[in-house]
Amino acid sequence: MKKVTITLNDDIWEWWKNNSWINLSQLAERELKRIRILEKRVLGTCPECGSPKLRFDGKTYTCGSCDYVYR
Repeated sequence: MKKVTITLNDDIWEWWKNNSWINLSQLAERELKRIRILEKRVLGTCPECGSPKLRFDGKTYTCGSCDYVYR
């Protein structure tokens, strides 16, 4: 598993210190998966070839079939 650094604001840090039973890495991974699924569902299909295979690299969307890049 890859490691990342998470920055929390002071309010969230205080809340988490009081609720430290919550595993932040599992929470972050679950939330990122949920966001990725929502983005795939909302974006739809490629305007060039109509393929539903879209990839998101954090900045741009790319079609999995024709490599069209959304800007």
